Amino acid sequence: MTEILVPTELENFRDYVREVAERYVKPWAMVVDKEDRFAKESFEAVKRANLAGVIIPKEYGGLGLTTKHYIIFIEELTRVCPSTAVTFAVTSGLVPKFLLDFASEEIKREYLPKVASGEYIGAFGLTEPCCGSDAGSLKTRAEEVEGGFKIYGQKIFITNASVSKFIITMAKTDPEKGKKGITAFLVDTDSEGLSIIKNEDKLGWRGSVTSAISYDGVFVPYWKVIGKRGEGFKYALSSLDAGRIGIAAMGLGTIKRAIEISADYIRQNGLSSNESYTFRLSDMYVMYETAREYTFFAAELRDAGKPYTKEAAIAKLVASEYAMRAVNIMLDILGPDGVVWGEAERLFRDTKILEIGEGTSEIQRLVISRSIL
Repeated sequence: MTEILVPTELENFRDYVREVAERYVKPWAMVVDKEDRFAKESFEAVKRANLAGVIIPKEYGGLGLTTKHYIIFIEELTRVCPSTAVTFAVTSGLVPKFLLDFASEEIKREYLPKVASGEYIGAFGLTEPCCGSDAGSLKTRAEEVEGGFKIYGQKIFITNASVSKFIITMAKTDPEKGKKGITAFLVDTDSEGLSIIKNEDKLGWRGSVTSAISYDGVFVPYWKVIGKRGEGFKYALSSLDAGRIGIAAMGLGTIKRAIEISADYIRQNGLSSNESYTFRLSDMYVMYETAREYTFFAAELRDAGKPYTKEAAIAKLVASEYAMRAVNIMLDILGPDGVVWGEAERLFRDTKILEIGEGTSEIQRLVISRSIL
């Protein structure tokens, strides 16, 4: 298959992603929402467009582009289908960033080219039944055996799990050390002892799979331990910074689409001179520009190799809460037309999770306040 050349200049890149999203992803958005199933057609379309490896370096088969490109990629997918966007936010953002930062060269060579091509989908296994925001108290354990470790435990609310080839899994190798006893593992989903307990029936993101997983003595060889023993929690916190930029990008796409739907309604109903409507549209635009500035600022820091924990938290907090506010305004503008099943109603359902995933708004405020104090 001839490789598709993706434009790298930011605005040309945006135009390319938007065309792919509008032509090949948008037609499936309402279908997969109604059928409550993985948006495989949309995934395959983005994969064929050579966009699965946006931030993966060229040496591993990716495009080697910047975090700003990644933000545009996720934002444009979110405009048409948040479910598809979150699938790629994990497998093309959070997962490769984790492997690039912490995995061995052997793991990188084995897995990253297949993630970049879209052959493999990755997932990230941190959240457990016992522990949501308090991830350091996780119970999943990894017992050392000959040749590696055996993992026992459960994970919940794991995006992509049931369609993934592998799951980056956090487990305690040294429980007595608490957070410093957590180690990261790369676990293939076809491993004996790993099973999907259930796929969640969700309010939104119904075209994305979110699963509960059981590990019953899943063997992981030593070479699939990611980084150093006991450093997994530190790695997870670092990777969440990258994940928060992805959620912020989804917030941008949500606000932008809410503006577009609202503006179309105002024009079509002759309300362009009614300030009760147009002022609220202005508020939404200010929200978008504010969230966009901070999201791109966090991206600049990340690409420059500078600390960006606080900035990623601010971007995620602002973009997610503004997105929720924007879709509320959109529904106010549309009135009854906004609450019947359709794109506006779906966008409302798809948005609430942005304030919860990758750390709740309260967790973001905790991160920010700690950086101040």
